Amino acid sequence: MKIILTGSTGFIGGEVLQHCLLSPSITSIIALSRRALPESVTKSSNAAKLKVVIPEDFSKYDDTVLDELRGAEACIWCLGVIRLPTMELTRKVMIDYPTIAAQTFNNTLSAQLQGDGKQKKKFRFIYLSGMLSERDQAKTLWFMQDARRLRGALETSLLAMATSNPDTFETYIAKPGGVISKEGGVMNVLKGMNKSVGVAELAAVMLDAALNGSVGDTFQNEDLRTRGKALLEAVE
Repeated sequence: MKIILTGSTGFIGGEVLQHCLLSPSITSIIALSRRALPESVTKSSNAAKLKVVIPEDFSKYDDTVLDELRGAEACIWCLGVIRLPTMELTRKVMIDYPTIAAQTFNNTLSAQLQGDGKQKKKFRFIYLSGMLSERDQAKTLWFMQDARRLRGALETSLLAMATSNPDTFETYIAKPGGVISKEGGVMNVLKGMNKSVGVAELAAVMLDAALNGSVGDTFQNEDLRTRGKALLEAVE
């Protein structure tokens, strides 16, 4: 499978990238990035199937970028931030970028997957959200109201896109709580006291959704922990 990945320079996106590089089921990775990836990644043993594409603007996909994406069957969207200097910029990164990407991929890439065969493929869009995101925009929230509502609104929009395009597009939402690194440490102990999931388990579930789809469209924190553990144990 050829896959698109965003946020690959980040903590979670970087782990997803490593899983993609190690997976024999992934034959090509297009990392849409705002900056170059470190040489430790681009010169690794499996880097031959990785290509980094740096768009001038994540709100526009010109023919050059679309040519690089041609043939992709899924996107794992890990690009996002909780807070930026202005609400306008926050909305642009958290809402506009993934929305435009999903619409563009559905309009262009999913059509390429239909072909003439009986087993027509759907494009899969996996979005990394968070446990506290709120889809009910009228609900009273006591902290981080803007970020939680923005993510919740995006979840609703992406799921509606899948409902409106049942033959061409699938949406999956990952909603982790605290994400624990593999290295351990004091912060991991504190996160582990609450609802949390290991970064490897989270990455494994998102990649599996891209490869195989899923019965449900939303992975809550406990789902991520349980499924992720089983997936990692299966490859040991």
